[in-house]
Amino acid sequence: MSSYEIKIMDQISNAINNTIGSPPHCLHEPLIDKSDLDSVLENLNSGFVSSIGKDIDKFEKLLCQFTNADYAIALVNGTSALHISLVACGIKPNDEILVPSLTFVGSANAIRYCNAIPHFVDSEIEKFGIDYQKLSKYLETNTVVENNICINKNTKRKITGIMPVHIFGMIGEMQKLLEISEKYNLIIIEDAAEALGSFKDSKHAGLFGKCGCLSFNGNKIITTGGGGAVITNDKGFADRVRHLSTTAKIKKGFSFFHDELGFNYRMPAINAALGTSQILKIRELIKLKRKLHNSYSENFRKISDVEFVTTKDHNNYNNWLNSIKLKNNNIKFRKSLISKLNKIGYECRPVWELLSSLPHFQEFPCMDLTNAIKIHSSVINIPSSPQISNYNAY
Repeated sequence: MSSYEIKIMDQISNAINNTIGSPPHCLHEPLIDKSDLDSVLENLNSGFVSSIGKDIDKFEKLLCQFTNADYAIALVNGTSALHISLVACGIKPNDEILVPSLTFVGSANAIRYCNAIPHFVDSEIEKFGIDYQKLSKYLETNTVVENNICINKNTKRKITGIMPVHIFGMIGEMQKLLEISEKYNLIIIEDAAEALGSFKDSKHAGLFGKCGCLSFNGNKIITTGGGGAVITNDKGFADRVRHLSTTAKIKKGFSFFHDELGFNYRMPAINAALGTSQILKIRELIKLKRKLHNSYSENFRKISDVEFVTTKDHNNYNNWLNSIKLKNNNIKFRKSLISKLNKIGYECRPVWELLSSLPHFQEFPCMDLTNAIKIHSSVINIPSSPQISNYNAY
């Protein structure tokens, strides 16, 4: 390793240390306090720990109040939220769904659960969302609209939807994607798994298209242990998701009738009980995340060869995961740096492997991914738990 690379490593570890203090620090831990324990204990004492109970209703109502969504359906995880949203939108086998190659595997897995086809698209450099300019040119060249249906000229299959992903809580250029969706008659299903608490133009992530899918995994800004939700302003769609997620069950007297293939995807009430306590403090959590983000930004500003990932409008986002971008796009150096930081005790990780490179996705359509490849080779996530923000926050 060169002396230059050793110098950069030391500067990065010092910047992290100056922000959050001595290791160890995990990448992202939940903030659990007595109110969370009390809420879960109350649920256990009630006996209603499964898929019915007041805690589920309360959690869904609080989600609506916070996001300004008209409807919220609490589910077992974010991937199930994506899957059931695709089903409820009428996505059929062999339909193509435009989805970033730079995202968590659940985005494309949910498409395959429907026997539909992930069609991988590139990301934009600033916020890591879909590059709408490249996508627009790509669709102009590679598709034709016949009878209001978008057809892939190369595969002859229908392209029926777009799945934007709000990476690390940043919201991309949704207005431009809405314009594209209208031009090509595409349904927008937002993967907002990482974006609870992120707003753009006063609208919460997930409410620009047909619906948004949230995650409350243990590493998210609030947690229900496992868990997810669909948010939407479309009553008919919400009713459809709710019906499908409860095994398409209809009560008839003392019996139950299932009128179609449904899914056992409803969130257990014990998880919702934790969620009700967690979401009541989400505004404070977002303040802590913003404080941490600002402190990192100040400390990394002094390092010329590293760019701290931020945006002019970051105060509107939840700042879920903080990231740095190496100006030297050297995979070997990035791996060495991550290894060193983890050895010190600062849990860091690269972004996901591009989905189009995974064995079970390599056969599917894919546009030029120049930007995604650059992001993949240069970006590192650094410790971002809300409770570490008070060490030496700027």
